[in-house]
Amino acid sequence: MIIEIEIETDGLGFSYDSRTPALEDVTFEVTARRIGIVGQNGSGKTTLLSIFMGFLKPDKGEVMINGLVPFKERDKLLKMFAPAFEKGHLPYGMKVRELVTLIGEIVGDEKDVEDLAGELGLLSFKDKKVYELSSGQGQLLWIFNALADRNRVPVLDEPFVHLDIHAYKRVARVLKERFDSYILTSHIPEDVELLTESVIVLEDGRVWWHGSLPEVESTYEVFVPAGAKVGLPKVLADFGNVVVCECPEELLESLMRDGSILGYKRAGVRLLYAKIRS
Repeated sequence: MIIEIEIETDGLGFSYDSRTPALEDVTFEVTARRIGIVGQNGSGKTTLLSIFMGFLKPDKGEVMINGLVPFKERDKLLKMFAPAFEKGHLPYGMKVRELVTLIGEIVGDEKDVEDLAGELGLLSFKDKKVYELSSGQGQLLWIFNALADRNRVPVLDEPFVHLDIHAYKRVARVLKERFDSYILTSHIPEDVELLTESVIVLEDGRVWWHGSLPEVESTYEVFVPAGAKVGLPKVLADFGNVVVCECPEELLESLMRDGSILGYKRAGVRLLYAKIRS
């Protein structure tokens, strides 16, 4: 489902007690299909997402999502968006395969939902009951619940926090292949840079930066063979086997093909975040 997500906030504030604000003067506008919110634990990501989905009412300020005021029009909002928070709850006594079948019946496309369960790796523990799952399996099941209905936009809070690398890859692939639109939060900048096109950086309950990824420098961590000397432009830091540089991705792809480098990953959001925190 293709949908432009429009978020407007103005002076948004929220506190769980009278002493420490969880969010303070949050003001930004963003229109994008894939939106990432990055920040360390305690920065306000989950609180902001909870306000976006109408689960919390802000103490002050205004917020609108696609023309809706979340805490006033939550029912309408949840017909458009499918939230999955890190600490979700599902029927403890139900087996995974039973839950997959039930969700397929609710969504109205049992085959597609079963295919999704296979793509995410749920069928490898389909006979376990929910209360028997590990934290990673439980996280994967909750993500599956949010991704099952293609007609709703996934809203994922720290979706990768309990996942191993294999589950991480499966979820990332499903997101990119099945959905044109989603919102996700992460404390890991690379997650946001890999999967989104517009980024909001939170720190201590405030927005320190927001914008589209093209506005972030084309910065990469490049993995170099031991002892090799590779001519890379605009080197920002050289740690021997890892070089941080600003350069075109096409150059890195070429160096990968001829074996000059072992690999690379984007580092623009991490660099931006490091500058904010310094």
